[in-house]
Amino acid sequence: MGPFDRGILAIYSITLTLLGLVAVAFMAGWQEPWLRLWREISLPDNREVLWALVAVYIIMGSRLVWKSIRGEHKKKQAVVHERSLGEVRVSLPAIESLAEKEAYNVEGVREARARVGTAHEGISVKLKVTVTPDISVPQLSECLQQQVKDRVHNVVGITVHEVRVAVESFSNRKSRVE
Repeated sequence: MGPFDRGILAIYSITLTLLGLVAVAFMAGWQEPWLRLWREISLPDNREVLWALVAVYIIMGSRLVWKSIRGEHKKKQAVVHERSLGEVRVSLPAIESLAEKEAYNVEGVREARARVGTAHEGISVKLKVTVTPDISVPQLSECLQQQVKDRVHNVVGITVHEVRVAVESFSNRKSRVE
């Protein structure tokens, strides 16, 4: 969860805590200040502000629920292998880096960016590449798919179910030296 979402969570939590304390005070018999506040809120001019606040809090609550369901676990996920001496973890960003380096080894690839996702009993790789204009894209993509699949399998030991290749552009300039 990023700083923005943590800020929303803090505001949301503090507000709900204060509303809970108000409800407890009201039920305990301290009603006059809250009745007076309710009369102020009930005025027609203040209703628009109240509706806007309710809408903002519904949006904030919805975002927090969405973040809790969806989460940001993708960046922290890892491929785990149980071995006789213990557990071995390989992070998905490490696999992305490996796929990008292998893509640069294919002739005609100028730039490459990889995204790795988990799939049933393995992973899937999505590559976005910039290639030279004098290369056959079908041959390049087939070679790229096979080499990335084989390299990831040999190095990490996990099955690559799918390698998707998207050619984003054609470029004559030389790739950068690492």
